[in-house]
Amino acid sequence: MSNQLFFLSLADIFSVYPAIFKERSKQLRKTKQIYLPSDEEWQDKMYFMLLEIQRQVNESSDVNISLKDIDKRDKPVFDPERITKIISPSLSPSGRRSRVLKYCHATTVKIRLKSSARWNLKTIANAAKLLRKPALPVAFQNEHEMRLAYSLIYDVFRYKSVLSNALSDICFFEQERYKKYIDDEQRIWLMLFELYDRHFRNRNSEYQAEQKQLYKEAEVTEIADVLWQHRIRLAASISRMRIGVGALRLSQLLPIHLQNEKVAIAAANPVVTGWINPFLLRNKTEANKILTEMGFTVHGPDDEQPLLEQHCKWDNICPLVISIIPKNRSEFTKSKLMTEHYFIMQDKNFSYGPAIMSKLMDYYELYGDILQTHVDSPRATAYLAALLYSVNRVNNFYVYGAGANLKDYRRYMETLGVNNIRLFGDAFTSFPMESNRFRNVVGIFATPPNSFSAISDPIDLICSRGGDLSMLEVLTESEVSDEGKTRVGCILEEQLLTLTMSMSRPQVQFVLYQTHSIVTTENEDMVQYVLEVINKLALEKHRQAYREMKRLEALAELEAANIPAAAMPKESPRKKEKLSAEDKRKSQPELGSKPGEPTIPAVQLPRVDSIDLIVTPDIDEFVLDTVPDICINQDNCIEQQSTGSYLSLIRRKALTQLNEKYLIRMAERRGLFGKQEKDKTRTRGVKLQEVNDPAPPDTNYDSCSAGSRSGQRQTTGFIWC
Repeated sequence: MSNQLFFLSLADIFSVYPAIFKERSKQLRKTKQIYLPSDEEWQDKMYFMLLEIQRQVNESSDVNISLKDIDKRDKPVFDPERITKIISPSLSPSGRRSRVLKYCHATTVKIRLKSSARWNLKTIANAAKLLRKPALPVAFQNEHEMRLAYSLIYDVFRYKSVLSNALSDICFFEQERYKKYIDDEQRIWLMLFELYDRHFRNRNSEYQAEQKQLYKEAEVTEIADVLWQHRIRLAASISRMRIGVGALRLSQLLPIHLQNEKVAIAAANPVVTGWINPFLLRNKTEANKILTEMGFTVHGPDDEQPLLEQHCKWDNICPLVISIIPKNRSEFTKSKLMTEHYFIMQDKNFSYGPAIMSKLMDYYELYGDILQTHVDSPRATAYLAALLYSVNRVNNFYVYGAGANLKDYRRYMETLGVNNIRLFGDAFTSFPMESNRFRNVVGIFATPPNSFSAISDPIDLICSRGGDLSMLEVLTESEVSDEGKTRVGCILEEQLLTLTMSMSRPQVQFVLYQTHSIVTTENEDMVQYVLEVINKLALEKHRQAYREMKRLEALAELEAANIPAAAMPKESPRKKEKLSAEDKRKSQPELGSKPGEPTIPAVQLPRVDSIDLIVTPDIDEFVLDTVPDICINQDNCIEQQSTGSYLSLIRRKALTQLNEKYLIRMAERRGLFGKQEKDKTRTRGVKLQEVNDPAPPDTNYDSCSAGSRSGQRQTTGFIWC
């Protein structure tokens, strides 16, 4: 038994990810399509959409209004003094300030774990109620109580391999009178872990009456009595396990990824982090007033003074985020600040991604809609909505993937006062490429499910999801079973689909991909693979268009050689514009399309002698970009912090700006300012199903050489953990 635990402690459950990823990625090629910003139909739709907006501008009584301002309205600013000046890459290639004025200072404190028992009777009883099948109702007085109960359950699940081995060692479930507890195994683990936590000693007499009452309410009195009878044998079994492998601590019997005492550290951390709700507190002055009335000393983000008890400090990286050290954490959760939802408790692991996403529209100087693909944490989604509340460039914020929790999430958003978000239960990956739901989405925050192996406080995630026990079980798996491999495969497939479908839509200009994982398969490998696949598909689509153009030229030459031009029948313009349903199907390239299948060119192709000289236009190609430094001091302080997030920024090599210049350029191409240049070799773009007002495309195919496009790519996709 000790040998089994020893090898288990050396196991790496993430080692199966590469093989599963390889298998799942092969299946992806058979189903996916790609549409490009250079497709002529998309460009035409954008032209008519902008033309309609320009008519509204012309009819407006405001002479100063522009095309991009017609749908805009002034949005409130929570902190006017805090304006992070991130230089757009269109102005500066590096996007960096010329000099650093100040340096940031951490808000962390040293944490010491207590060696004594950490769980009181009420926490044990609450955990027992939650683990019962079906669960008993639990009325938590505040979030602190909820966190304690789920922290205990997390540790129970974390040590389940040790607890199960101890029970097997004494043949507990093999005894006839105890077989009835097999279906209640999790509560057996709980009460055994609690017994170990107090070193198999009897509880003090002053707590006997309270224990009797709480255990009775939680229906664990009988379980506690049975385990107490076997306490000596159980203690001896656990001791033998430790001696067998020379484990100084019980955690050394666990797999490597479970040996970290991160939940205990988070529970002992006196610092409470979260964000101020701008939907209820309209500005920073109101927030500072409430904090001061509660007895806190408020510090600005550039204050060098260390964080002390009854002090709080605004964060230098994430807007609205504040770190607080209350005298009593339990009492703080009962305060007006939290009960009135002015302060939303949230670990900073889930704040960095939304904070960066909220800056990207300004960073790339884009206008349009923002979309989040999945809901990992409703609080993090609400935080992004709070940040976008002040961004004038964002018209709408869509969030998909709420699933069965849609009503609960909408109710939660209403409770916080969030009014700028549209939640959907549908999966983002369930919509076909022809769907018009995302026609104005220019930026996507891709947050697919992942292993969450990098987060420092899993309890924050569990509590934000309303107490998700199934997620706790996943986070504490000690080995990968067949069921676990299937689940990992589904997660990796969802990540693949999320990225590919985000990057296969022509209107999308950038994607911020986020995981909370330490597994490279979910991070760098995933991004690099999809990036290569999408760019290869874009290039192949243009090569197919080139082949089709050459085929049509050859046919034209044959016809011209045999039949006089005057005698050739003329087709009506309407007939030329109309494609049959079969032509539509054939003109849509798939990931597994054969080289011989024809595709209709979408843009005017360059005059080249060989298909090998065809290159992808910049507006169709994706590249990795550097994640901008959003710190107020821009001193790269975020790279030195343990954020528990992996972020990768992917964008079009040349961004499409839907503005007056684009409208004029399209009008020139249509010959509205003079004679339209005709090209006999040019044909219609890929014909799609009816899509109302799709999104940004750009100019014609640039005939620059392949060598001019071979600039060095910037690296990105770094993990902070």
